[in-house]
Amino acid sequence: MLNTLYSGNRLRVDFAKTPQQIDVPNLLQLQQSSYDTFLMEDEKDRSASGIERVFHSVFPVHDTQNRLTLEYLGSEIVKPKYTVRECMERGLTYSISLRMKTRMTLWDRDENTKEKLGVKDIKEQTIFVRDIPKMTDRTSFLINGVERVVVNQLHRSPGVIFKEEPSKTTGNKLIYTGQIIPDRGSWLYFEYDPKDILYMRINKRRKVPVTIMFRALGYSKQDILKLFYPLQTISIKDNNFMMAFRADEFKSRLNYDLVDEEGNVILAAGKRLSAKKAEKLIESGVKAVQYPLETLVERYLAEPIINPETGEILFDTMTPIDETKLKKMAEAGVGEFVIANDLA
Repeated sequence: MLNTLYSGNRLRVDFAKTPQQIDVPNLLQLQQSSYDTFLMEDEKDRSASGIERVFHSVFPVHDTQNRLTLEYLGSEIVKPKYTVRECMERGLTYSISLRMKTRMTLWDRDENTKEKLGVKDIKEQTIFVRDIPKMTDRTSFLINGVERVVVNQLHRSPGVIFKEEPSKTTGNKLIYTGQIIPDRGSWLYFEYDPKDILYMRINKRRKVPVTIMFRALGYSKQDILKLFYPLQTISIKDNNFMMAFRADEFKSRLNYDLVDEEGNVILAAGKRLSAKKAEKLIESGVKAVQYPLETLVERYLAEPIINPETGEILFDTMTPIDETKLKKMAEAGVGEFVIANDLA
């Protein structure tokens, strides 16, 4: 048995063996109801319409000196001047006119206290805002006589996405990227380059170092370093550079001899610090160990170096350390300084 279906004025014949149990839904109802809620032009009370909510969220508007106040009183929709057929024949846009009724209030103020004493003048006026394209019965728009429709698009759900991809330029190297997809606004992309430098993009545009974004958000150099690197405090004692002894920092094989404050080698280079050995060192009173000079000259300052006597800034944050700078700090009487421990 053939199944028949009316689609508008057309009669469609269905040759399927399984009969249709449910009617085809109105797939354009979502767009039609959304547009009707936006204007609500056929309703007497339009206070719940979308355009009314937008106007009420903006008004009233005050000037910088608080002398003038612009208030929103309501809106008016003027019916289309031409029909759909006339717009198609004349090449016009099928639209309605939106007019807004406003009230301008001029306040009388006290010049000394700047307080409002009363109303000086009030003026009301209806302002033409613009023409808004009107949706036809076919759920379409007529723009310059040409029928246009709204095409729905898929939208990525908001969230954070991390990816791991092989590098296109360097073999056997993985590149890590991240995306921040907001509910509204620009997308943020974060990516490492083959040199392990972190960059960011806004809407897939030109990439910039991620530190520029942090500086734009109000982070200082010290704040940025704390986000990416642990900080290490180095003290100067008897022309030696000392750091606090923490057993957790020496679990891997050492690249240098571990020397205590008295100059004794407590652990040779190339060995690991076992938990039992670490307990013995702590029980024996080891609180600080020497930081090798050859390793220190390749680090960067995490905080500015200030002369304790004059208050002058000798070296700023992110200054690379060398032997000349270390000598100048010792001569100025600097007792300790902080570095970014990028080896941790």
